[in-house]
Amino acid sequence: MKIILTGPTGHIGSNVLKAALLHPAITSIIAFSRRALPTSFPDPKNKLQVIIQSDFTSFSPETLEACAGVEACVWGMGVANMETDRRVIVDSAVAAAKAFMDPKVVGKGKKLTFVLLSGMFVEKDRTKKLWFLDEGRKIRGETELALMEMQKEHPDTLAVYIARPGGVTAPNSFFPTLLESLARFINVDDLAAKMLDIAINGHDTQTLEQDVLRNEGRRLRKQALMEKN
Repeated sequence: MKIILTGPTGHIGSNVLKAALLHPAITSIIAFSRRALPTSFPDPKNKLQVIIQSDFTSFSPETLEACAGVEACVWGMGVANMETDRRVIVDSAVAAAKAFMDPKVVGKGKKLTFVLLSGMFVEKDRTKKLWFLDEGRKIRGETELALMEMQKEHPDTLAVYIARPGGVTAPNSFFPTLLESLARFINVDDLAAKMLDIAINGHDTQTLEQDVLRNEGRRLRKQALMEKN
């Protein structure tokens, strides 16, 4: 399976990339990044191709040709300032979904699975007054709405899934399992496992909240460990 991944240098995206490199069902990875990746990504099977790009609202014919045959995109693009970087958050995600679901890229008669990394407490009503992170939560909501509307318009070529984690802890976090649940945190490895599972297998729910992501991601990792042993 060939997938596209964005945000591979970020906290979440880098761990999604590491998990994808080890996943037996994934044979090819196109990673879009705004800067060079560190050398800490082992790739013994030569799955990874990195494309350095600063503007994600347009893609050259050569770039789209490199993406030909892709089946899924895990969109984990991060921003420095959620309040001001609307172009990166909304416009880039919409432009990417439109470009990658083109039959010339995904393949004639095939459907692109687009997994959006969103967040907890998203607000889709722009008229609503919020007590904290007002604009950031609304921009995420705007992104979700735009992608879901695109899916309605193109149901045969696009399937959108939305992951809404809360706080995301490091792989070797000191947070015990119980505290993660109580404090609305999720281990980044659990999140990565579930986002890749959605990219590969889809899900019966379009929007996956924190508890589902954590519980199903934890189960997937335990299952993989058992199969490995």
